[in-house]
Parts: sequence; C-alpha cells; structure tokens
Amino acid sequence: MSLLVPAALAFAAIIPIILLLYFMRPKRQERMVGSTLLWLQALQDLQASRPWQRLRITPLLLLQLLAAIVIVFVLARPAIFTSSPISGDSIIILQASASMQATDVAPNRFEAARSQVADLIDQLGPNDRISLIAMASTPQVLKAASQDKGQLMVALQQARVTNQDADLEQALSLAASLAAGHADAQVLVVGDGHILAPDQTLTLPFPVRYLRIGTDVPNAALLALAARTVQSNLVGLAQIANYSHQQRSIPVELYADGTLVGVQTIVLAAGGSGALEWSPLPGTAHILHARLVSQDAMTVDHEAWAVVGGSMRGRVLLVTAGNSFLETALRLQANVDLFETTPQKYVNTGNFDLTVFDGFAPPTLPSGGIFFVNPPAGTYIFGTSGPTINVSHISAGNNSDTLLSNVDLSSIHTLRGSHKLTAQVWAQPVITTSETALLIAGEQGNRRIAVLGFDLHDTDFPLQPGFPLLMYNLANWFLPPPVVGDGQVAPGVPVTLQTWPGADQVTITTPAQQQVTLAPPFPVTAFANTNRTGVYQVTQHVHGQNRYGAFVVNMFDPVQSRLAPSAQLPVAHSADFTAGSAGVPRVLREVWPWIAAFLLLVLCAEWWLFIRGYQAQGTSSAQRLATTRAGLRGQPARPTGAFATLRSEVEMCYQGVVKQVSRAARRARRKGARPQLKGGRRAKL
Repeated sequence: MSLLVPAALAFAAIIPIILLLYFMRPKRQERMVGSTLLWLQALQDLQASRPWQRLRITPLLLLQLLAAIVIVFVLARPAIFTSSPISGDSIIILQASASMQATDVAPNRFEAARSQVADLIDQLGPNDRISLIAMASTPQVLKAASQDKGQLMVALQQARVTNQDADLEQALSLAASLAAGHADAQVLVVGDGHILAPDQTLTLPFPVRYLRIGTDVPNAALLALAARTVQSNLVGLAQIANYSHQQRSIPVELYADGTLVGVQTIVLAAGGSGALEWSPLPGTAHILHARLVSQDAMTVDHEAWAVVGGSMRGRVLLVTAGNSFLETALRLQANVDLFETTPQKYVNTGNFDLTVFDGFAPPTLPSGGIFFVNPPAGTYIFGTSGPTINVSHISAGNNSDTLLSNVDLSSIHTLRGSHKLTAQVWAQPVITTSETALLIAGEQGNRRIAVLGFDLHDTDFPLQPGFPLLMYNLANWFLPPPVVGDGQVAPGVPVTLQTWPGADQVTITTPAQQQVTLAPPFPVTAFANTNRTGVYQVTQHVHGQNRYGAFVVNMFDPVQSRLAPSAQLPVAHSADFTAGSAGVPRVLREVWPWIAAFLLLVLCAEWWLFIRGYQAQGTSSAQRLATTRAGLRGQPARPTGAFATLRSEVEMCYQGVVKQVSRAARRARRKGARPQLKGGRRAKL
C-alpha cells in the first residue's frame, strides 16, 4: 500500500491532545443532595483540586482515538496497486440485440454484460481512455474517447437492449473511425456473438477480443405467421422451431381479433422445425396472434402477429349496367368493401374512397379516387376519350413496376379496338400500343385517377390470369396499405407509410398505446420507433372520415433465437478476453473512500454511546426522592431512564471484560513463576 499524501501524517498530533484532555479531565461522582449549604467544603476542595489524574480507559476514549487515527489515515490518501484488464485507447462494443434479453444469466445477458463493462470502467487507468458503442441493427456511439469514469457510467446506463439484430461489421467500421490515429487502440466485444453474418471474415488493423456472455439453454421460437384464403376458407399458418438438444412438445395458441381460436401441440425433434394450420378461421378476422406456451429463457420470440388481407379497407362503389368481370375481381380484393349501383340510380354522395365507372361518366365527379372503364367519347378530367380505333402490339409503359407487377400482357389475344385516349401531363401510360394508350394512371388534385380504354367484354383479357393481378395492383394503388407487402416489419426497421390521397392527418398508435402524429406536414416522415413487437394501428383522416389500418412487427430471426453463445467472432486473429493477459499494466487505486466509510461507523458508535449518557427527562417524583435519599446516605446515585440504564449496562460489560483480561494476565504470570519456585525448593532439600 502507498500513501499519496504522506505529509498528512503530521495530523497525528491530535492523538496526544485527546489523551491530554482526558488526563486533565476530573472524574467525580454525581450525587443528589437536599441542599448545597452542607457541601461548601466539598466545593472548596473542588476548586483546589489538581486537574491531573490517572487515565481511565473508557469506550468513548477508545472510539475517539480510533476516529482520530482513521481521519489521519484518510488525509494521507492510501492507495493500492491493482491489475487493469484494459489499457490505452479501448473501444468497448456492447451487444444490445434480442438474444441479450435471455435470462440464463441473472438478471439477463444484457445486464450482466453491462455489469462487466462497468467493472472495466471502474478499473480504468489514469492514462487510459474508453469509447462505448451499443451494437444493434444500427450501432450507436454512447461515449467517445473519455477518461471520465462518471461520464462513462452515465453513458453506459443509457444503453438499452433491443429486439433487433446485431450488425458487427457496421460496429467495427464505427470503431475503426474512432481508433484512427491511435496506435494502441483495441476493441472488446461484450455479448453472446449472435450477429449478422458478414460476407467474409473481417480483417482489422487493431486487436479484437471477445468477452462471451450466456450459456447454452433451450429455446422455442415462432418463425412465421400468415393468413391465406384456400377454397373460400381463411386459413392460418404458423412455423415453429425447436432450438434445443432434445425433442420437445410445444403447445401453440392462435387468436383472431383477440378471441382464442384453438390450441394445437406440435412435437419437434432437437433442432427441428414444423408448421401448424388452423382452418377455417372467421371470415371477418383482421389480426391473427400466435403464442407459444413454453417456459424458456427468452420470450420475445414466443409471440407473432399477422394482418389478414388488406389492413386498411376502403369503400368502393361500382357503377355499371352489368359487368360480372369487374364485380368478381373487386369482390376478391381483401381491402375493398364493395357497393354497386346502375348509371340511372347513381347519386354523387361523396362517401366512397373509390368509384368505378363502367361505360359511364357523370357530369359531376366524386371527391375520391376514380377508375374509368371504357369511358364514352368526350372530354374528362384525365384528358379526352376519342372514338374506338384498332390497336396492335400491346406493351408496358410507365409505372409498370407497380401496376403491372406479375401481369403477363402477352396472354391478351383478342383485343382489337379501344378508345383513343389523350392524357393530361400528370397521367402516365401504363399499357400502350402503337396507336394509343390502353391504360393511363396518375394523381391530380390529391386524388388518383386511372382509365382503361376498352370494353372488357370485347377481349379475352378478363379470362386470363393477368386480369385479377392487375385489379389487385390497382386496388392497392388506389387504396394503399400502410406498409408495402404483407404488413410485416422487422424490429428496428424504419417504416415509410403509404397514405391515401386526400388524407390530411396520419397517426400511429404503438403497442404501448403511445400515439404519434406523423402528418401533417406532408409528405409523411419515416417512422423509426419500431423496436417493440406487436400491432401498430394506423389512422388516416380522409375526406372527413377516419380510415383504420395496421402493420405488425415480429421477431422472425433464427440467429437471435438460437441462444447458445458463439464460440468466436468472424474476425481474423480475434481472441477471447482474458483479464490477466500479459502486457496489462498495473493501476493505482485509492482506498480512502472505504476507510472514510469505516470512520462514519466509528463516529456513529461514539455518538450512540455519548447520547445515552444523558439521563432521561421526565423522571417521576418517587424516583427523584429515592435518588435524593440515596445521596444523603452517601450512596452513589443510580442512573435512571432507558438511555442512562443502557449506558450503565454497556460500561458494566466493558469493566467486566477489562477485569477478566486482567485476571487472565495475572494467572499467566503465576503459571510462568511456578516452575522456578519448585526448582528452588528442591535445591533447599
């Protein structure tokens, strides 16, 4: 042990001062007397008495001496040398992916890893610096190149575990930028090694070490959940995996809009996976929820959600004199609530999100989306529709990636004529011929408009597989779902919502029931708070009415669900972290805070003994009389009250211990003298 301020030992002069005060302190017995007139002589003796007396060892004296010694020791700032496991410029990458929520290490892997990093920060040397990086799908720098332990601890406490993947390649790229210009830089990765696999082994100009967290524990996970329509029946499908070393039977619950549909048990071999099917499901179901009934170290992968059909349904009005092709195709769309009327009965109510005019165009157009099919010759909002002409050589035009996705135009055989369409500048040709455009689409005045220039009854296109696909693409273009695809998003992935034309407000309600307004202003900004799994409700205010949709966030991630820690990192020349490795310097750590804590205990004990030296107030008159009589008889007054009694008992115990120690010492001296006496007697004989 070393003393950083040895000159502070001069304060030890306070110890003989304390002893001197005790030498000069008179010690007399207190007695209760009836009158001081009878004790004038005692008062004169008190004034003439000498202050010096024999030192009496009391508990208070010992505690005061001990407190003085400790104070001097604290002022001298004692310190000891300890080994530091890191040195120089160290970059610590703390893994914060979903697998770090596993509870095989108490309380969980992430907290255990954070505790390890806190210990490393506490052992930071005076010339060393640490940078902290939290590693999830997007790594984040918590603190860069700091020597301040307090700031590093605050930054460490700000780290949060996520439901995301861990991108080690990006984290190391970020670490390389922090290590630029530092020759002694090194990286320490703290976690279980469940990371996105890079394309190749990573090679870095600085050493990388790996501190492994976690154990090999079993786990079951949901890998997929979806809804399909099979022969007019809604079917739910779920895929389950068994990440353990033995066969398991796993019950799975399925809910439709919060109502339990059924429970099935799947038996999976070690490391195997399988699928379950529920059929038929309620045709009105919108959200499916599957849950594994299993007690594992990680539960975030035990639940999954799925959006049934279109998550955002719109009111569609079909105005036709009779077109079974359009009617059937629109009724097949999961995001469409279809209503029908004839041209003679049509009334512009403005309550529909999309209106389809087949061979008819009203003088006043509705406010929502409009789809013209075979419009009569005339001038319209989209341009003009001329007389019917012959067409040939059908091909794709603009916007083919969206509206013509999976549509095979070569299957159209009998299309010979179409109205000659002349489009406005905002409308783009989607299906074209050398003579005219067959399908045009565009957005004007915050609403979407599309025009199909021919009669569906004059062609075999409605009988081809491409027609329902085209209608599906058009329905999703007019009434876009909040999220492209099946409405499923991975945790942490930013979402750019698709808004309906005419929407003036867009809000999201998270699984935690937190409401976030994304628009206005428009266009809608990306929503990045998707770390939590569950259902995200989307509300759009369109033409004075609310339209509700949803998307879901699921953790379908085999990398995170396999809980066995990785044996090594995909980094060239990486090694396991060892605190006692060679080349680790020794760091001087001060220990005076611990001594100061001991001083506080000593002072508390001294106060406890001292405060109990006061007699309790409120002594009864009978007790006072007894005390006075005892004083008149020349007997010492007995302490009264709970505090005084406790102090008396402590002093009696202390005096008893002193007497026993003195007797033991005298007995030891007598035993040592007995052999000599016996030897002397034998000599006299």
